[in-house]
Amino acid sequence: MASTSKSANVDVNQTMDTEMKSLINQAAELIISCEAILFTSGAGMGVSSGLGTFRGIAAGVWPPLLKHKDLDFTDMSNPQWFEKAQGNSEEHNTANFGYAFWAYRYNAYTSSAPHIGYEIAKQWSRFNHVKYSFSFTSNIDGHWIKSGWDESSILECHGSIHYMQCIQPCRNKIWETNSSLNLLIDPKTDCVIDNLPKCLYCKRLARPNVLMFGDGNYLGRRKNEQVLNFSNFQSNIEKMKGRLLIIELGAGTAVPTVRIESEKRFADNRWNADFIRINPLKEDAIVSPYWRNKGQGQILELTLDALTALTLINEVIKEKMKS
Repeated sequence: MASTSKSANVDVNQTMDTEMKSLINQAAELIISCEAILFTSGAGMGVSSGLGTFRGIAAGVWPPLLKHKDLDFTDMSNPQWFEKAQGNSEEHNTANFGYAFWAYRYNAYTSSAPHIGYEIAKQWSRFNHVKYSFSFTSNIDGHWIKSGWDESSILECHGSIHYMQCIQPCRNKIWETNSSLNLLIDPKTDCVIDNLPKCLYCKRLARPNVLMFGDGNYLGRRKNEQVLNFSNFQSNIEKMKGRLLIIELGAGTAVPTVRIESEKRFADNRWNADFIRINPLKEDAIVSPYWRNKGQGQILELTLDALTALTLINEVIKEKMKS
């Protein structure tokens, strides 16, 4: 998932040393020579769109959390809030406070545009030599789809804020969020003062179709369809007997879902794979010896933010394709 923060630009100064230039050149060569690409992405992918991560150097903060040091994003991303009593309270112990958090996130995700890195990834996926491409992301912002990717080529493993479900749930159905999270907030209490969103079927409260912490009521119907598409992508690579390139973008270690997926696909003996891990934190850009020994392909560790890495690699690719 991604939180919210101020927008960022390409930081070319991150890349001036000789070693990094060599890594960028090697990454470009891997993209030019691969036959399938799997993009895996965490919250760091959204930083340059103005979104923040939960933790680390790009951590974003929901303003009310600055007043309440005992609460953090993990506490707020919990379905228990939907079960609390409703009301506008300065005690911040009602469902209305929890919904204010999701209203804030919905506004941030829908009002921001995907940065140019998404377009670069899409361009690479359409190279003639790339037969298959897919995006596996833990982000709930919908930016891969918003940037023009086909939904059949995306797995949003934590769901999407663009869909709602019943808090119970009363049936195995979800629906588009539309404007149901455009909610008015009381600036004094930080609580929603509009009517809270309701289930279309039973009229209980409705919540985002997002997998939260300690979540036993998340409806995985849409995700299950995406999982099937991801399985088909993998089957196609296996049948093709081609070379897969995994490009991991801004995946953190606190909830390592994306990192684990990247590592497993790299080590999968059904195909030959190379692996590029991109993360601005040096310690988070490292691939452990365990996974290095599991795979047979090349591994590159780029200590860059996602947008900077994608932009610089793309510049090298364009130069190579001219010659």
